[in-house]
Amino acid sequence: MNSPQNHGGPAFSSALPVLLLLTSVFFVNFLARTIFGPLLLPITKELDLGLAQGSTIFLCLSLGYSGAVFCAGFLSQRLGHKGTIVVSVSGLGLALLGLASSTTLTSFLIWTLAMGGAAGLYIPSSVVTITEATAPAHWGQAFSVHELAPNLSFILAPLVAELFLDTMGYPPLFALLGSAALLLGLAYAARGPRVRRPGVPPRLGNIRVIVARPAFWVVVLLFVLCVGVEAGIYNLVPAFLVQERGMSRESANLVLSGTRAVSLLTLPLTGLVIKRIGYQRTLALFLIGTGTATLLSGHGPLWWTIAMLTLQPMFVVCFFPVGFAVLSMVCPKATSDLAVSLCVMCSSIMGLGVIPGLLAWFGERCGLGLAFSLFGGLMLASSILAIHNLRIPKSA
Repeated sequence: MNSPQNHGGPAFSSALPVLLLLTSVFFVNFLARTIFGPLLLPITKELDLGLAQGSTIFLCLSLGYSGAVFCAGFLSQRLGHKGTIVVSVSGLGLALLGLASSTTLTSFLIWTLAMGGAAGLYIPSSVVTITEATAPAHWGQAFSVHELAPNLSFILAPLVAELFLDTMGYPPLFALLGSAALLLGLAYAARGPRVRRPGVPPRLGNIRVIVARPAFWVVVLLFVLCVGVEAGIYNLVPAFLVQERGMSRESANLVLSGTRAVSLLTLPLTGLVIKRIGYQRTLALFLIGTGTATLLSGHGPLWWTIAMLTLQPMFVVCFFPVGFAVLSMVCPKATSDLAVSLCVMCSSIMGLGVIPGLLAWFGERCGLGLAFSLFGGLMLASSILAIHNLRIPKSA
């Protein structure tokens, strides 16, 4: 059943200051990228673009993010994981300030690419920092705390977007987020923990050790599917509710925020579920729940769509703490940051860039509702097959 066991180590409470600081950095990192979903319709209207054209923003974001994730090991090998996180959050702040001053589509996409690159440096070093700061028995809990950041971002992004759209517009929003990122860079430089283990650069020998493991590719597939739901579908829900359900933009963003709020109740329970039924069954529970809710969200009356869009994130947000823990188990510990880099690179390109683009393209021609349902069915079938073939070490 692959139930986690307590192998000793420091108490979980001793790692909370580090986790809260990392979670604050991750919150700004994720909010800066999540905000593009609620802003998609205003940006496409301002720049006179179609929905599929507007989705190039997500493609540039994912290209910058995935490229930086892949190369992050070169930087963390020289600067260490603390220095890499400082560079990441500071670069994110500068890119956001550049976005705030952009007046053309070309400059907007260039700064989006740069912002994605800065954001992508963070996640491999953060995973290593978390696994070094907490005992293996507490990894599920630690990643659950860290995952509060993206889920708060999903809830607050539509509300913050509407607040600024109704008052000052989106450039001041980018400027505010950029300033917050720069301040957090200073805070992490002063208070962030120093991790002794150096980063692992993406050299061929290091990569070969990881990609030779079938379990790694199974986990990558699961990450691609879940990122496609968490980010890809999320970014298109406002367009879906406005264009196919007749809602106003303001109401659609409020619904989007509300559907994500309930997930905060389920995320803290992830660690308890892992302890009770083990990692493999926990993955199956969350993935099948996500696929089923996505499949059922595309059709039916409005109340049914909102109910399924509320149920969907309750499952998908719980995947990521389990997914990162399992990824750390199926790959050698010495290469865990490179394994995260490779996994996040693949899931970013596909889940954050390609999948939203395909959904938007299909949605313009056949409807977003049908696109959501087809993707949910694909996820459900793929997840069942992947879980059946996943082998987690018995010692985990």
